[in-house]
Amino acid sequence: MRTLLASALVLLACGCSDRSSRPSGAGATPSIPGGPDPIVLRVSRNGGVLTAARYPALDSIVWRAITRVPALGRVVAFGAEDGYLAAVDTGGAPVRIDLRVGSVNTMRDEPVRAVSSADGGSIYALTAAGEITRFTPSGGDWSFTPPLPAQALHAQQDGSLIVAGAKGARAIVWRVRPPQQTVSDSVSFAIGGDAAALASTVERTAGGVGDRVFFGADEQVLAVRTRDLGKALDVDMGDPIRAITATPSGDRLFVALEGESVLRIVDRFEEGVTGKIKLPGPPRALRMDPMGRVLLAQGNKDSVFVVSLASDELIGVLRSEWRNDLPLVLPDAAIAFARGEDVVFAHPTTLADMKVVEGGANSFWHTLRWNGFRPRAAGLDQPVQFRTSAPRDSSDLAPNAARAAAESTAVHVDSSAGTSASGTSAAQFTVSFAAVLDETQARALASRIRVDGQSPRITTSERSGKTLYRVVLGPFPVRAEAERVGKASGQSYWVFEGAP
Repeated sequence: MRTLLASALVLLACGCSDRSSRPSGAGATPSIPGGPDPIVLRVSRNGGVLTAARYPALDSIVWRAITRVPALGRVVAFGAEDGYLAAVDTGGAPVRIDLRVGSVNTMRDEPVRAVSSADGGSIYALTAAGEITRFTPSGGDWSFTPPLPAQALHAQQDGSLIVAGAKGARAIVWRVRPPQQTVSDSVSFAIGGDAAALASTVERTAGGVGDRVFFGADEQVLAVRTRDLGKALDVDMGDPIRAITATPSGDRLFVALEGESVLRIVDRFEEGVTGKIKLPGPPRALRMDPMGRVLLAQGNKDSVFVVSLASDELIGVLRSEWRNDLPLVLPDAAIAFARGEDVVFAHPTTLADMKVVEGGANSFWHTLRWNGFRPRAAGLDQPVQFRTSAPRDSSDLAPNAARAAAESTAVHVDSSAGTSASGTSAAQFTVSFAAVLDETQARALASRIRVDGQSPRITTSERSGKTLYRVVLGPFPVRAEAERVGKASGQSYWVFEGAP
């Protein structure tokens, strides 16, 4: 009896030891979290037609651009509300891609130093001459020359712009509210040291997440609150900072120092270094998984260090070229990386090869989550309505109620009734480019649009005691004609059934 009991205890101990030798779920098939559709965008690295596939069915194309995309260097932002993707081409020029209609617009012929966008539509660019220009879907409508040298831009959802720069031994952050030509708020930090090194660190490490803008200033990690530019973080790292990245929540920053084979973890609540992650070599650049599951770090030559953010430990090393698009964390946490001419998907916990996309390294890759490529039900009369393409200025944003009214002016029709909004049996379709509260703004937008020799007209209506100015073309007898005119305009638009 004692022998059997002892044997059972030995077997139990062995079994427990074997199970704890591998991470839980290490061999499991990666799964895709719920939410909007996981989309993979691809285009030739030399430029071409951008395509979209719903991951993991990469061979089933759900969308193609109607205009060629230039060779892309990096993606800046995506706005799910409007379907705009902001990017920079390999020549350094800002690019806007409308994922609804497939149009592509390049904003400048000459390269820019820094680019930022909060929604993919309004793109802010810092030129080599130091001027900041905003490009909206309606055109370049605002420019500003900063009073101090600028190194980084951070567009905000409220239409304002936060700028970071360095002058002498001070790091400075200020806010501009287009269309104003003055600085509305500012804060500065006395850093000391070499002015050129300080400016370089700000430009290389600046980033933003949630309600924080962060950047490295020589040996210090700084963060400010975007709502009031109050200082949120000031941590002395003791050595020059090489790179910084933040978790999607912004709760933790991962900081790489020059020449150190360690990542330091800075907690926004503790306001200091709370941990370290040892790496096989000094990290030169950092890349965060959009869902905060793993962190990628560029090592020397072709090494990529993969770090689990669940355990804050090194998972392993991949051999891959470090590009602006690859390696890339896919929607299921698999890691896409270049191996010669191919792209390989590595398991997120074992790094074992899961799939090989032959010739995939010749494409530029990007992922996003969006339901905008889903087919519409046949019985729907109204297309998805998008926000107006008119410039959005933070200094004169309409109240929420008025803005909601401006965005809901399309006529809603009961498709079962078989009649138009006017009560007649013949349907009519109108193209609407904007519904705004400013007549001057509406007329400026209308003057920039001309299709088939016609310019839009301005119509007015009353909403909650306010006058709405609508920029419209039409009506047209069939929806297809209205859609054609909208696309030909090169502007944001929506089509609604009925006369203006």
